[in-house]
Amino acid sequence: MEFSIGHLLYVVLGVPIVFSILAVSNILGNNMLHHLSRLSAVIVGAAVFQIMLLFDSGRPYSGTYLYLDALSLWMMMIVTLLYLAFAFTAEAYLDRDTNIRYGYLRRFSYLEGRFYALSHIFVWTMLLVVLVNNLGLMWVTIEATTLVSALLVAFKFTKTSLEAAWKYVMVCTVGICLALLGTILVYYAQLQAGCQDLPLDWVYLAACASELNPAMAKIAFCFLFVGYGTKIGLAPMHAWLPDAHSESPALTSGLLSGSLCICAMYVLLRNVVILMPAVGVQFISDIFVSFGILTIGLAVPFVVVQRDIKRMLAYSSMENFGLMAVGLGIFLPTSVGAGFLHMLNHALVKYALFYTAGTIMETYSTKNMMRIHGMLKQSPRTAVIWLLGIVGILGMPPIGVFFSKFHIIAGLFTVGDMWRGILTLLLLAGIVMGILYHTTRMLGGQPTRRSAGELMGIMDTAAIIALLVLSGVISLVVNELPFLGPILQESVKIVMGGVL
Repeated sequence: MEFSIGHLLYVVLGVPIVFSILAVSNILGNNMLHHLSRLSAVIVGAAVFQIMLLFDSGRPYSGTYLYLDALSLWMMMIVTLLYLAFAFTAEAYLDRDTNIRYGYLRRFSYLEGRFYALSHIFVWTMLLVVLVNNLGLMWVTIEATTLVSALLVAFKFTKTSLEAAWKYVMVCTVGICLALLGTILVYYAQLQAGCQDLPLDWVYLAACASELNPAMAKIAFCFLFVGYGTKIGLAPMHAWLPDAHSESPALTSGLLSGSLCICAMYVLLRNVVILMPAVGVQFISDIFVSFGILTIGLAVPFVVVQRDIKRMLAYSSMENFGLMAVGLGIFLPTSVGAGFLHMLNHALVKYALFYTAGTIMETYSTKNMMRIHGMLKQSPRTAVIWLLGIVGILGMPPIGVFFSKFHIIAGLFTVGDMWRGILTLLLLAGIVMGILYHTTRMLGGQPTRRSAGELMGIMDTAAIIALLVLSGVISLVVNELPFLGPILQESVKIVMGGVL
């Protein structure tokens, strides 16, 4: 039996919901939950891979409420890869939390099903974000991701996790309200232009984008940028990000950093494509690049003085979101393509790092990097994986982040923006020195605890290594792959719009 893209999309959206209902019902044991979680992710992954093989970039899929073009397929691929990573690392992480002396699930093991249900619904909401065909529905789905992920941030119900969840909800809600105002202004501009047939329909709006009132479009873009920029974690709207990433379970932190923030970037880009003909490329470019560099700059001092291992990774995420904004804002085909590739590379490597950091925290019973020493002597395999992830996220070969970072920074010099290019390099150097300083302290020196052997098992070790290897391989051969290269190239064309 052959499945069409429409049928496969229903599989992608249906399987996580079915599993979540089973998980929250508490009718399954924990071992069965682990197996069914992996099976659900594999089914979704197989469906997405089949969609990529069937997809024709020249003929996007368009349904009543769903829309799939190259850009949404690229984002769906990233979310799905992290879904698979989550499914194959969750069992080992949750079992450790159950077995260690102060583990949360040791005291409340019945909550494991609830954690799985919330995590799969979280993935489902992110898949919806990239598949709906209406700017209003995109706003609703982005708000849904906030509500579900806030429950995951506060999952351990400690004072600090509740505070982080409260800050996350409050700051992101303010931002999303501004995004709603921007969306309303886009609709008002649509009515002014006489394009009233399909309110806020993305394809319809893109076709009549040149008819929008420029002044109204600029105001709408500013509200949208601040609103969705808050959800992305761009400075100075980033206040929620370090706390939420630090206090949530490591599995959730990986999903937040790797896929949620790029979903917000995706929605912002959809609005950019519509507003760019009326607003002008230069106006959008200046805002993207300026706020991107500001975000990198604000991350530097916090990385250098940081003691909390997951907060350090959170500020590293800010740096990478800033780089994505710079790459997308330059509006060169190579830099926009590098921006999309950086989304993928950052997602894979950062998930690996958050998972490894969570494992280290559980074993050492501390978040403070100043209290962790001698990992190379006591846990060499885990230490090497941690070092590879750090080297990768800092943009050193052979991990894929190197290639996407290189093309983004080269883009600044290509367009003649010499000073901002030099400033970006200096800021990135500060990030490198700060993170390497903390990493070498953790790996070297004399151990401060009794040796407990390796911190990670075979399954999660293999999954983390696969993420790091996949990042490098895809970056090297992405343009040669018959089903992946055209998707990336067409995504660039969608965002570039009339610039090409």
